[in-house]
Amino acid sequence: MAAKASRAAELWRERVLDQQASGQSVRGWCRANNCPEHGFYWWRANLGLSPASARRRPRARKPGSIGFVRVVVEPPAPAVLAEPLRLTLLGGRELTLPASMSIEHVARLIRAIETAGAGAA
Repeated sequence: MAAKASRAAELWRERVLDQQASGQSVRGWCRANNCPEHGFYWWRANLGLSPASARRRPRARKPGSIGFVRVVVEPPAPAVLAEPLRLTLLGGRELTLPASMSIEHVARLIRAIETAGAGAA
């Protein structure tokens, strides 16, 4: 049962993000994609992806807890290897790191930033 709910949540997360990226109104996107508008709004609110959710104060996490962020990794073109790594964190904060930084160091740094942010909230 939990696996079904998880799959449904992921499907709706993708739908909400697709609508937001499309620039269409919710009503227009739902009509074009044969998607129930009331279900769209329910899932958007419950997934924390509504504009009202973005304005809310983030919940304080327990120290050491781990959050999840959708990450898309695309292989860089050979000429781009020297480009710095740019990450956009929650709240719109941006982090620029050298391309030579290992993925393990990046993961440790992000974990430290998120843990420090949770402790300050």
